[in-house]
Amino acid sequence: MNVATLFCFCFAVITLASCQKSQLLTLNFYYWKTEFRLETQEREYLRQLNSQKLYLRLFDVDFHPEHGAVPVGSTQIVDTTLPVKAIVGVVFITNRTMLQISPSALDDLAKKITKKIFQKTEKLPLAGIQLDCDWTEKSQENFFKLCNLVKQICKQKNLEFSVTIRLHQFKYFSQTGVPPADKGVLMLYNLGDIDGRNTENSILEISKAESYLKNSEKYPLPLSVALPLFRWAVVQRMGKTVHLLSQIEKKDLAENPKCEKVQKNIFIVKENHYFGGAYLYEGDSLRWEEVAPETLEQLVSITARYVKAQEIIFYHLDSKIINTFGYEKLKNLAHHWH
Repeated sequence: MNVATLFCFCFAVITLASCQKSQLLTLNFYYWKTEFRLETQEREYLRQLNSQKLYLRLFDVDFHPEHGAVPVGSTQIVDTTLPVKAIVGVVFITNRTMLQISPSALDDLAKKITKKIFQKTEKLPLAGIQLDCDWTEKSQENFFKLCNLVKQICKQKNLEFSVTIRLHQFKYFSQTGVPPADKGVLMLYNLGDIDGRNTENSILEISKAESYLKNSEKYPLPLSVALPLFRWAVVQRMGKTVHLLSQIEKKDLAENPKCEKVQKNIFIVKENHYFGGAYLYEGDSLRWEEVAPETLEQLVSITARYVKAQEIIFYHLDSKIINTFGYEKLKNLAHHWH
């Protein structure tokens, strides 16, 4: 092999390795609506970003005093023709369910959860199941046992089993424990107090996120990272959060004649009226919260220093929201891991 041939061979190998490396980190989405019907623009985002999976929230599990753990808020499946190769069925479980359920009922719950997932995704390319629960020290034992049971069922079906990980669970995993799963999804949002006592933006505070990430030990599970692509108005009444208005834009709030801006991102209701899917009363306050593209970039830059990830999952796929974030802006976020 002469020098020129050797040079070309080495260049090809390096180029191939570089391409393979750049393809490791994929960009996927959560879908978190009550009806699963992809709009044209949402399909285009999945295609443009070469998304491979869609994390589809299927239903929640809550605890009923008489009936125990029950499914609520089931998503109606309308679309079955998808621009992605795989679906991960996501089930949100309230922490009170894990606190109140009897350990002897967990086996039955695991079977019911997976059976309902299989029924709802019968016409979809199901590749995995994900449980989303903000477990605590008191609910850990029950939740981890449930995870084990669901993981066993997934293994029989050749499905990947994953769980969501909050930042406090990531930082203090020696105390909170590590759930028995194939992988975890580190949620990089909803860090602040929703009542706003200690934060101006409960969705994301960069300094708080970094405080959880830095000086952390390596987490024992492979991790994906979930990033916030959502915004809302937090409605408070007598100091308590009573609604989250996610179907409005900031301009809708600013142009509402029955609301008065009193501070940056803070509005007061001047008279009773129906707005954004909720009935508001005079004296209610609304706090607008969102994550700007440049803030998201800053978050990713910091996270990449501390967490190795091969996947970004954006929360969530909604044509009203993703307009703010162009294809290139989202694609560029992956470069921080290379």
